[in-house]
Amino acid sequence: MLEHLDDVLQSVLPDGEYAKLTRFDEAVAATTDRGDFHRCLHCARWAVDLADSLGDDHARHVADALRTWVEEVRDTAYAVEFGVMTPGRTVTDLELAWVDRAISTAEQVAAKVGWAAVPWEQLVEELVAMEPGGS
Repeated sequence: MLEHLDDVLQSVLPDGEYAKLTRFDEAVAATTDRGDFHRCLHCARWAVDLADSLGDDHARHVADALRTWVEEVRDTAYAVEFGVMTPGRTVTDLELAWVDRAISTAEQVAAKVGWAAVPWEQLVEELVAMEPGGS
C-alpha cells in the first residue's frame, strides 16, 4: 500500500516536493503490508479532513465518496474488525482506490493553495508509523 502511495505521489508531485518524498524511501521499504486496511482508511479520513479544511466545494466534491464511506465504516464494527492485522490478508483494489482518491483530493487542494500547503509529508509519516510493532 505504501509503495502504491509512493508511486501515486511521485506521479503528481512537482519536482521540489518530490525531492521531499525520497526521504521516506528507507522507512517505506522497512514496512510490511500488515495494517494496510487501516492505512488506506487513514488516507480516506485524511482526504476528507483536507477537503473540509480548505472549504472549497470542488475539493469537497472529490472527497464526497470517501466521506460517505468513512462515516459508514465508523458505524460498522465488522468492517473495522475485518481489517485488523489479519495474517495473509492483502490490500484490495477498492482500498487502493481510497488512496488514489486521497491523492486526487490533495491535487485539487494543491491546485488552489499549492503543494506546500498540503500536509502530504505528515500523511506519509503517519502511515509509516502505523507499522505493527513499530518500525
